[in-house]
Amino acid sequence: MAFADGLDFTWISSYISIMAIMVSDKAAGQLSTILTEQGKPGACLRVWVAGLGCSGYRYGMGIDEKEPEEGDQIFESHGIRILVDPQSLSYMDGALVNWVDEPDNSGFAIDNPNPAPARECDCAGGCATGDHAHAHGDHVHAEGEGEDCC
Repeated sequence: MAFADGLDFTWISSYISIMAIMVSDKAAGQLSTILTEQGKPGACLRVWVAGLGCSGYRYGMGIDEKEPEEGDQIFESHGIRILVDPQSLSYMDGALVNWVDEPDNSGFAIDNPNPAPARECDCAGGCATGDHAHAHGDHVHAEGEGEDCC
């Protein structure tokens, strides 16, 4: 199944993860605080590739209290369980969920060692270029996610 944004989500039945999706110590601390404050200490962090823009992959993150879906991969890092669907894992294998704390911008960021395919863009630099994400309730919004650009 291919999407208009250029990602091919064809099932890859022979794909075997040689790495994992990890959470940094700082991100685990922030996530633990969020889960405790929301009364969801046993919940998981679900991550996924939300699309492809001119600045690279766009990501989604959210708190997931449901049972893993068929085919989900489950990782554990610093006491945080991470769920990812197999299609997203093929683009995110080896990624690190990190916490960035800058004076003007704090939030979760995904450091992905897998390069996104090159893409032409006519946005004249108007697209979000960061990988930072911000927690809002049960959903963590990644910059660029849901925007009309690319």
